[in-house]
Amino acid sequence: MTKLFLARGPIIASIGLIVVMIGANLFDWSYQSVESILRTKSTLMENKEILPNQFTNFTIHSAQLQEHNVIIMHTSPSSGSVKLEGMEPNGMIFEKESKDGFLYHIIQRNDQGGLYVIKISDTGSQPVKINVIMGEDPFLGKNCDTSYGIRCNVVQMSMGMVATGIIAFIVGILLGMSDFKKEKKIQKK
Repeated sequence: MTKLFLARGPIIASIGLIVVMIGANLFDWSYQSVESILRTKSTLMENKEILPNQFTNFTIHSAQLQEHNVIIMHTSPSSGSVKLEGMEPNGMIFEKESKDGFLYHIIQRNDQGGLYVIKISDTGSQPVKINVIMGEDPFLGKNCDTSYGIRCNVVQMSMGMVATGIIAFIVGILLGMSDFKKEKKIQKK
């Protein structure tokens, strides 16, 4: 019985980690299927070739953005390695990498104006062609059509799962430490 008592913290922490992983994967899955339902889509780059260790860049003005936007990039071949880097008008920097031919990044419009500077680098050993589109994010915006079904709520649900999983992980670790200390005191008696 004592061993089970000592295991409850690590069990709760493990469950928390599993919930975090499921939530994060659910979030990524939703954006792999978002392209067909994007609103106000615009092509930023089409069949642009980037040589290994080279890059291309472009800017997006705040006026071009809706409240919530997503940039989606596909590479050909899909095994190509690319890195997306950007700087928002407020100076915030973001980076994402892809090795499977798909990459997305969510951008929120800066109402004070300014430019978003985007750089895409070929980090692999072969040339890649990229296609980059941008559109209004239906999941985070208030324009998600009920015909999309559960996909309208999947982003909020996945964020809730990640937050819940992190809390469960922390509670599990704290509970495990507390139980371990109690067991040590019992053993000393």
